[in-house]
Amino acid sequence: MCSIVMDSLSNTSAVKVYKYRWITLLIFCFYSAINFLQFFQYSIISNITVKYYDVEDTLVDLTGLVFMISFILLCLPANQFIEKYNLRNTALLSSGLTTLGNLIKLFSISPDRFYVVIIGQVLCAIAQVFMTSVPSKLASTWFGPDEVSTACAVAIFGNHIGIAIGSFLPSSLVRNSDNLDEIGDDFMTLQIINGSITVASFIAVLLFFRARPPLPPSQSQVAIIDAEKPSIVSIIKRMIKNKDYVLLVIVIGSANGVYSSFGILFSRLYLNYFPGYETAVGLIAALAVVAGGCIGSVIFGYVLDKWHHFKYFPQTVTHSYNFVSRLTTFFIVFFAAVTFSLQIVLMEAKAQLATYFTIPLFGFFIGSTLLVGFEFATELMYPVPEAASCSILNTFIFLFSIAYTLVFGALFDSVGYTATNIVIVVVLTLSSLLVYFIRPNLRRREANINK
Repeated sequence: MCSIVMDSLSNTSAVKVYKYRWITLLIFCFYSAINFLQFFQYSIISNITVKYYDVEDTLVDLTGLVFMISFILLCLPANQFIEKYNLRNTALLSSGLTTLGNLIKLFSISPDRFYVVIIGQVLCAIAQVFMTSVPSKLASTWFGPDEVSTACAVAIFGNHIGIAIGSFLPSSLVRNSDNLDEIGDDFMTLQIINGSITVASFIAVLLFFRARPPLPPSQSQVAIIDAEKPSIVSIIKRMIKNKDYVLLVIVIGSANGVYSSFGILFSRLYLNYFPGYETAVGLIAALAVVAGGCIGSVIFGYVLDKWHHFKYFPQTVTHSYNFVSRLTTFFIVFFAAVTFSLQIVLMEAKAQLATYFTIPLFGFFIGSTLLVGFEFATELMYPVPEAASCSILNTFIFLFSIAYTLVFGALFDSVGYTATNIVIVVVLTLSSLLVYFIRPNLRRREANINK
């Protein structure tokens, strides 16, 4: 008996959860929200941007697509940077690039300076590459095993708050006026607000953001710290061989790709059914993001963490928690398809008031796929570093996003909005059915239970 106890003690290391973890998490939420605010800033008011800068719709869409393109090109180098130089240096680099990008956009207020807008957006997009893979890494680095899903959800909460503000603020500040000088003044007000809060977020990171706690918060984190860091090539090989992870990438990539493309094309889609409601576009988009990325993510993150409370019964709990993980993934993707169908019916019926409810309801489900995808990917690929598994997942999300944005945009023009919306429902339904084939082998959870 004594030898068993000694063996158990020799396999564990000192762990501690620090109160400062919440400060670190809130700072990340603050500076990432400022960055994600830039994502749809121009496309959400695409008709006004086209009028002021005298450019095509495609170039306005590029202000959002550049974030996806940058991630695809730079996610692997960014992942290496996060693992080599820690979370603090990553935060300084990403918040610094966001600040620089927003300061540059102060000089974009002239109808012939759309290229300055693109330069500022590119810098913000590069910064976002480093932020997008951080939530799961930050949660695992600072939070205990019974709160990592909730912490990851709160980290993603910051991203979505930024997108929500970026959807609502431009449509509230920038008027659809026939006077270009008035539009220019409104754009200047918008950029002054951007620049001011971005500088404040950079100062907060510089003064208060920490790389990691003195002691790790969980045994699974101890194992990652002690383990030899795998190369990118070995990580990719391991991912390709993991069929469950590949299926998850397809499911979450497709579902979240629909969500991102919906954000870029939403202004065009909504104004087709309800012309003249530019302000409603920003408000409804913000409500959809808050419902999904904020409320939905936190709720589903809590559900996953709540199931961790059964960890003291490993055999029963591992099976139950695995089932719940797969069921949760299926549930949110399938009901995203259902609520999108409801949304189509009401938009076709010109029930404009009902869209204030149905579109946020769609956002509640589809926006939560990112949190579940991050946590599921981390579990399936453990002990691969969190930033690596989430970076590859994000890469495919953006690949799907670019493809869907281009395809759905082309379908709007060629076959019409109704037929295209039906195609989107079919895509979401097929994505939900693929979840059935994923075997939820939650390796990180099992590592914590066994220790």
